[in-house]
Amino acid sequence: MKKLFTIISLIFIVSACYTSEDQKQLQSECRALTAKKEYLQRDVNHYSEKIATLQSQINDLNTEKRIINSGREPKYIVKFRIKQGTFTLDIFEHIKNEVNAIDIEVPVDKEFYNRLSVGQDITNAFKYGSLIFNGDFSTLHMRVTGKRIE
Repeated sequence: MKKLFTIISLIFIVSACYTSEDQKQLQSECRALTAKKEYLQRDVNHYSEKIATLQSQINDLNTEKRIINSGREPKYIVKFRIKQGTFTLDIFEHIKNEVNAIDIEVPVDKEFYNRLSVGQDITNAFKYGSLIFNGDFSTLHMRVTGKRIE
């Protein structure tokens, strides 16, 4: 009984230390800290992407240097994924578009290679013929899915 009274007394004392004004202030500070944390997390994500891009460029330069030092001319190869996108709720149409997608690798010049980044959309063109003849809204997507130097 004595322990119970002590515990209840401590709870009462601790809860009496914080007024509703203090609680509002703490909640306000908590919201401000949460917003700051989200802002900093966006910065971390942004700089992580930059670091990954720079690391990729460093790897490309090292590969290019190694190839040139071996006496060969470097080949710049870009891998593209081409697929149709259809504006529809039909899941089978989306599956069909994914199954029919093709990947091709194309040798390109160094300037074009350097302008591209993995994940970049090259084209997202509307297919007017599909609208006229089939009545569906389709686009043709061409996306960079890989790059390498040989």
